[in-house]
Amino acid sequence: MPFSPWYILLALLPLINLWSIWHVWAHEFSSFQQKVTWLCIAVFVPVLGGLLYLVYGRKKAQGRVLRPQAKAPTDPK
Repeated sequence: MPFSPWYILLALLPLINLWSIWHVWAHEFSSFQQKVTWLCIAVFVPVLGGLLYLVYGRKKAQGRVLRPQAKAPTDPK
């Protein structure tokens, strides 16, 4: 079976979807409902949902969610 450039496109489509799920999770939106809606679209409509988020939803993300950093355990002496 010869290699076709279409195989690369088929491999990238799920990666776009996974990226969109990560991006929604890691960024803030104007409302919690908007964030949940984009997550549901990306999860339940896999390829099309990721592409829709890439085109329309990415612009609605406002800023990155700041998560607290875990402190390294101190060594008591």
